[in-house]
Amino acid sequence: MTYKQFLDLVEIRVVVPSIAPLLVGLAYSRWQYARVNWVNTLLLIIATVAVHLAVNTFNRYEDNKRQKENSFLRESDDVEAITDKQVLHVAEGLALIAVLAGVIVALRTDYITWIIGIVSFLIGYFYSAGPKPITNTPFGEIVSGITMGYFIFVAQVYVNTRMVPTGNVLFQWFIVSLPLTIFIAEIMFANNIADYDEDQANDRHTLVHYIGIKNAKKIYVFWAILAFVEIIFVTLVGWLPTTSYILLILLPIIIKNARAFVNHPVKKETFILAIKNLVVVFMGMLVTLLVGILL
Repeated sequence: MTYKQFLDLVEIRVVVPSIAPLLVGLAYSRWQYARVNWVNTLLLIIATVAVHLAVNTFNRYEDNKRQKENSFLRESDDVEAITDKQVLHVAEGLALIAVLAGVIVALRTDYITWIIGIVSFLIGYFYSAGPKPITNTPFGEIVSGITMGYFIFVAQVYVNTRMVPTGNVLFQWFIVSLPLTIFIAEIMFANNIADYDEDQANDRHTLVHYIGIKNAKKIYVFWAILAFVEIIFVTLVGWLPTTSYILLILLPIIIKNARAFVNHPVKKETFILAIKNLVVVFMGMLVTLLVGILL
């Protein structure tokens, strides 16, 4: 297995959905609660990214088992294809790293971190495996968005602040992380829009299958706009710094990218725009939180 094949296998290019809520959660912990625990932060970053890459790899493993010819991630005719066994070993190795880092950070905190970690790990497994993977259902978008956008954010804020997660606190964290949740879900949504014809042929009944490709494209753009409406609300109630109003200048970029994708939803050409939108929003939230800390 070459280095390039490994990076393609784990889908390193889509690790942003893991990094975004971790960094925003870290900045939010400092701005809202004036608390940061760098050791816990580092351990959680290692565990979260490793889980994400392990799930990506295991998803590729499951998909590849259904292929008739094993030409998985072949770079050229001169490069040997990766075997199912190699793919599984990579997934297992990443999972082990995630478990070790997760156990250490859980031991440094308490049972709440254990609960978040175990639930996230189970969701990650059933997302790609089992008789009916979540990716093959209409719930893929909401599960990926909440698990990565909300759960990771909650975990990061908690291991840094040790705030008691009451109902009000969890609701506040949900509302604050909602823009990230939406744009992470949009990545899954964009993937399913681009794969619509292929999924229909393979009997994969995602959300797009049930609402239709036309409605899916409209909803995709609507969700992007909704995220910015939500940002205004969160800033008004004081759960984000007033500097967050500046994020509104990013809306034209987000809408432009969203429309460009739905007008030409081709995986190799425009899918990257969904990831770019998440990066734009995540970087915007991170910068405005950091400025808010300094003011």
